[in-house]
Amino acid sequence: MRAILWLTTAAAVLYGGYWAVGSRAVLQGAEAALTQMKADGLAGYDALTLTGFPSRFDLRLEAPALRSPDGRIGWQAAFLQIFALSYKPHHIIAVWPPEQTLSVGPENVTITTRDMRASAVFGLDADLPLDHAQMIVDAPQAASDAGWGARAGELRLAIRQGDSAAGAQDIGAEALDLAFDGHLADRLAAAGGLAPAVERMWLDAALTFDGPIDRLTPERGLRLTGAEVRAIEVDWGTAALRATGSLTVDDAGQPEGRLTFRVTDWRAVLSAAKATGLVEPDIAATAEKMLAQLSQLSGDASAVELPLIFSRGWMSLGPLPLGPAPRF
Repeated sequence: MRAILWLTTAAAVLYGGYWAVGSRAVLQGAEAALTQMKADGLAGYDALTLTGFPSRFDLRLEAPALRSPDGRIGWQAAFLQIFALSYKPHHIIAVWPPEQTLSVGPENVTITTRDMRASAVFGLDADLPLDHAQMIVDAPQAASDAGWGARAGELRLAIRQGDSAAGAQDIGAEALDLAFDGHLADRLAAAGGLAPAVERMWLDAALTFDGPIDRLTPERGLRLTGAEVRAIEVDWGTAALRATGSLTVDDAGQPEGRLTFRVTDWRAVLSAAKATGLVEPDIAATAEKMLAQLSQLSGDASAVELPLIFSRGWMSLGPLPLGPAPRF
């Protein structure tokens, strides 16, 4: 009996010592990373604490704030919690607060959720490369100070290391019951033809970057070099959209390639695109004539198939020029 008690006590002391050493290493590592990001102008926070003895490492960051290297994109919240089992510190769970703020240029978007959490598993080498991660967001709502809003029943995101090349990542994203508020909703309602909510949006793609996603990414940056779009699916009442294709992105962020779209109930989609400003009024009539001709050729007057082409810094929808292509 004494031997059992002695062994139990020794095991408890050793495990407590492991937690003390491990927690100190986790806290010091987090503080060092945040201090460097703060010095680079990429992050800010008020306080960082660690609890969870004896079986967890529970980090809580008070008033975290992040900013992109160019300063255009920022994020802030009241807190951020990160949990890990002490015997699996490379597998973390992150929990966000019910309200966050996202800034894009001069625009501020308030994001509220019923629940938002993610899990991630990292490799065991010093740079902590991301192996895979997933996020579930319950009842998200976004309200912009520019006068628009959006909400969804649920969002799901997933990413994992791809098999094809270094820097390759397989991604998936799904949004259910997506609806709009504010002037965007007013314009869509005025256009008519589409249901009040998008039943489902789905993305399945393989993205290639110029390096891995790891602990050095915030400082080093990450540049998209290619995308293989296996599926884009949108179901919106009587309208539906399907797309596949591939793109390459050069060192200047300029995309080259094409995505082939098939759109059902294209007239309702075009009307919504005009109402929301996605299609400029001066090309709307030309676009409608072109789509009508293409739909007749397809044998289905309600459906049309055409490529979205990215070439030499410009993009076009079939033969219709759309203007400068976005840079990545």
